[in-house]
Amino acid sequence: MKKIVVLVFLLVFILCGCASSLPDGAQMQNQAAKTVENLAEAAEEITQGAVLADTKDGEEASDEAKAAAADDRTDEEKEDLSRNAYDYTQLSEEERLLYGIILDGLRENAMDVPIPETDEPVFEKVFQCVMNDHPEIFYVDGYTFIKYTRGDTLTGNAFSGSYIYDQEEIADRTRRIEKKVEGILAAMPAGGGEYERVKYVYEYLIANTEYVQGAEDNQNICSVFLNGRSVCQGYAKAAQYLLQQADVYTVFVSGQVESGEDHAWNLVRIDGDYYHLDTTWGDASYVISGPDTGYEGKLPEINYEYLCVPDNQLLKTHTISSAVPLPACDSMAANYYVREGAYFTEADMDKAAGLFEEAYADSTAYVTFKCADRQVYDEMRSHLIEQQEVFRYLHTSDGTVAYTTNEEQLALSFWL
Repeated sequence: MKKIVVLVFLLVFILCGCASSLPDGAQMQNQAAKTVENLAEAAEEITQGAVLADTKDGEEASDEAKAAAADDRTDEEKEDLSRNAYDYTQLSEEERLLYGIILDGLRENAMDVPIPETDEPVFEKVFQCVMNDHPEIFYVDGYTFIKYTRGDTLTGNAFSGSYIYDQEEIADRTRRIEKKVEGILAAMPAGGGEYERVKYVYEYLIANTEYVQGAEDNQNICSVFLNGRSVCQGYAKAAQYLLQQADVYTVFVSGQVESGEDHAWNLVRIDGDYYHLDTTWGDASYVISGPDTGYEGKLPEINYEYLCVPDNQLLKTHTISSAVPLPACDSMAANYYVREGAYFTEADMDKAAGLFEEAYADSTAYVTFKCADRQVYDEMRSHLIEQQEVFRYLHTSDGTVAYTTNEEQLALSFWL
């Protein structure tokens, strides 16, 4: 006689982001009640795409789970699996096996996928790692974790992805995204190194995405590539996807900002060193609608303060909450201001004059630079603003200037 005890944990993992939400308690109770009512009728579809598994004998489920525990990937296939997949590289061998099974199942839009016997928290961690590494899996927003038991004995585990589109819609959106991304990358300046590619992606996303709370598909790349409206997770996933295609090693990062709001951004590896990349905070449309980020005055369209920054700068406002340990970001070599010659270790007014002249020559809308410490910042601000020396460098005679200051990040910007 078959006896099935299927424990379904609905939406125990929801992708992080600025605008994600959970069902309220009443909804969860109703869903649980529906699950009990329909076990006798086999598989009843329930909210958020989570589906009860096909009924199985406990022994059969156990056999399938044991079969799933055999990792038959070649060394070359395992190496390919780890390419540009940072979270995968931080897992144990057992977790990597589970990672591969989850990834294969999600790619195939599979339901009721047998997995090795595991605790649900371990599954949740590995599932999150899969989603962190693979922005192209835009059609999944959670999972169902299933336990098979015989009596009081656990005989096997399985999972089902929570798919927000059907296969036809997934194929259509994938095709449209790939076409869009092909055009974006085709416009990338040829011959640039990793820094130039990162800068291009940063500028492109900010210029072509509007921060909109409640935007459609805002937890995945569809919001950016198909709609041009997103929140932090959409920005970060899109940056990751583009940079992976541009052969730049990229890591998805989740955490919080100083306001307590959930947030997402990226790490990028440039010439062997890691840096933070926050395209959301680099977008003026976010700063205007979001929390105070320390700026006073007019905002630049693209805020370069969050392009390739080290821990000691970003962690003033951000807190990391990651499933795996992240590498240290302790270099300034590829920081935007350093690479663009706009990083001041002393109050050098001749260097400042050169930046203004370069901006006019390039028809740039504004000049922005960063100071190494508070003393340099105070001196530069005194010279340029309080003593009004900035007018020496402006090609204007109306006696006015628009500028922005950020005392937290020690940055100054002037409009030409």
